[in-house]
Amino acid sequence: MSKTIWIVVANRVTARIFAAESPLGGIDEVETLLHPEGRVPEQDLVSDKPGRTYDRAGPGRHATAPDTTQHVHEATLFAAQIATALAKARTEDRYGTLVIAAPPAFLGALRKALDAQTQSVVTLELDKDLAHLDARSLRAHLPERLVRCET
Repeated sequence: MSKTIWIVVANRVTARIFAAESPLGGIDEVETLLHPEGRVPEQDLVSDKPGRTYDRAGPGRHATAPDTTQHVHEATLFAAQIATALAKARTEDRYGTLVIAAPPAFLGALRKALDAQTQSVVTLELDKDLAHLDARSLRAHLPERLVRCET
């Protein structure tokens, strides 16, 4: 099993993957995944107006709201793309442990998308949007020790 630690910092538009060879060491960027659809305004993602319905009583008519917004749908798709890339890299033994940092809503989507084996190697989760930081700045936002000590 690889001793490399991968740090994934993501939001609904960008996922950047960094690697550290030791829990106390520096980090280097390995890969970047982009999902530009996460930045597009909602009205540009949806081609149709919402459906219309009649009120039960009276002549009123109004638009129906979709169950989820298109941005939530796009975030779910991107989370699945990231999860697939992480699962593939895990099976290729490119990392042994995983640290994830993402805004709370996207972190939840990412958690749901990860398979059980990948979830089992996650040692730390941070609910912060750090995807815009370079390696040095990112390392300053992470704990000194990237993994929990085994006892």
